[in-house]
Amino acid sequence: MYIPKNKIKTNLYTRGLEYEYLSNKEEYVGYYHKLYNGKFYTGKTPNDKPVYELVIITSPTPQWESTPITGEGTYTSYASNFDGEVVPGQTQDMVGVDIYNALQEVDMTKVLTNPTPFYPKPTQEDYDLGVFTRYFCVKANETIYYEINKDDFEALRDKKKTYTHTLYTPFKLLWTISGDEKEVERTNYNMVLIKERRLKRLGLKEFLRGNYLKFFKPTVDK
Repeated sequence: MYIPKNKIKTNLYTRGLEYEYLSNKEEYVGYYHKLYNGKFYTGKTPNDKPVYELVIITSPTPQWESTPITGEGTYTSYASNFDGEVVPGQTQDMVGVDIYNALQEVDMTKVLTNPTPFYPKPTQEDYDLGVFTRYFCVKANETIYYEINKDDFEALRDKKKTYTHTLYTPFKLLWTISGDEKEVERTNYNMVLIKERRLKRLGLKEFLRGNYLKFFKPTVDK
């Protein structure tokens, strides 16, 4: 069924405690759009497949207004390749923001720091030791991984108020980089498998592209 673009409010975002899936009543966190008839669906626009219907959570939990990125609460047109970003200061209901700040102990009126992708470089001391620590995080509501530095890892782990720590789960891996090649590959594979199970998240193997010999250098006999 065709719906005119000016009848759809797009690129809305909920941080939770507002909407749940109609099908299984699970809480929804992420982008959504609203139709002229008052119904809500997942995705920034109807083009973001698959689309699931959402309903307002009826429990007496504090709620706050989500932010339309494309305008000041007006119905706007959208493009299929539109991509936006939630800016913490863009909110219509400051009372809702105050509630969220109090619950999460953060100030969403200020721009918070996101973890930055990082490419590690093992030192000679690391190679002499045979292992080094790699730091990662995964988005709380998406299977998106980043390799990060130690400072970002500690900020997320310690729930530093200036970081978006509610959006990411940090973790680390002890990564073997020297020794027998087959043993190194087997060890790193097992470490990744164990970490996925502990996180109860899939996708880490794919993120690492199955390269369990990353940074590996064979041991040279002296």
